[in-house]
Amino acid sequence: MNMHAIPVPEELMADFRAFFLKQLGRYLESGDLNWSELGQHYVSLHQICWHLWDDDSLLPAQFHYLIRRVCGHEYQTWLRKSGSYSGAARAVAAHIDNYLINANGYPRTPSGLWINKALDADKPSTDWLLLEEELVQLPVRTA
Repeated sequence: MNMHAIPVPEELMADFRAFFLKQLGRYLESGDLNWSELGQHYVSLHQICWHLWDDDSLLPAQFHYLIRRVCGHEYQTWLRKSGSYSGAARAVAAHIDNYLINANGYPRTPSGLWINKALDADKPSTDWLLLEEELVQLPVRTA
């Protein structure tokens, strides 16, 4: 189990936050979880969620529509309990995990009351992150 965490300099967190929102929009539109270039590295939305797991910066209100799509009927719970990039990353990671279990090209909100569990989840090890070869095998709906 890989528990080694590489600290992210604060000046890169703004890049991670912007990239997270861009990749989240792409994922919600098409189910695309493939790796994308960020600076000189290739990263996945799953990895960005991992890096933002403990980021308590508030998610700007103009991007709440993305989290509303992720959380569905539990959006108000997310807003009340978190409203931060950390909460957004945890919700998106749980959403992605549900999608990977039921991959069919269309990301869907998990059923039931799942957001509290997602917001209270411990930061996972990096072992749960999918490799690029595994991501390209997922069915993706073209936009």
